Amino acid sequence: MIDFIQQGGIVMYLLLAVSILTLTVIFERAWALRRSEVIPLDDIKSMEVAVRNGDVNRALQVCRQRNTAMGRILTVALENSGVRRSIMKEILEEAGRQEVAKMERFIGVLGLIAAMAPLLGLLGTVVGMIEVFQQISLVGVGKADALAGGISKALNTTAAGLTVAIPALIAHRFFEARVDHLVIEIEHHALRFVDLLKGDRE
Repeated sequence: MIDFIQQGGIVMYLLLAVSILTLTVIFERAWALRRSEVIPLDDIKSMEVAVRNGDVNRALQVCRQRNTAMGRILTVALENSGVRRSIMKEILEEAGRQEVAKMERFIGVLGLIAAMAPLLGLLGTVVGMIEVFQQISLVGVGKADALAGGISKALNTTAAGLTVAIPALIAHRFFEARVDHLVIEIEHHALRFVDLLKGDRE
């Protein structure tokens, strides 16, 4: 494995660094986008019960116990419970956009890596092939084994680039879909909460 990395030169070291970054982002987003961390259903039920009982302070306390996206949005709703329904919806939409931006954090990095890693691999291959042709100009084509070895080393970076890009692309698509699903669920719970706070259709 060490020989494989060393054969690719500086491009391979760049791909190694990019692969570590990819794994870091994947683990971080997988942890941050857990449903229990974004939409804690038990807390939402407790808040709804408190609102039905007219205990807004208790609902606020439950919201603030855990720093979740849903909790922050519902805190905004509770703090603005006195405004008209239409205004509350606008306030919640703004709060929701801020939470979506937080959930999408670093996902774009995975998309960038998925696009960039194959190009880095190709760059390493092109540099390697240039070295092979320079070797041909010096010793000719008589040493087929040496040339085959040089070409094999040159292709290592392309293989490494694809190895990094494919998981990054899969993770990028997965987390995008995950965020979209969570956003739809957040909107559903937020609208239900608005109906509890503002039963009247203002």
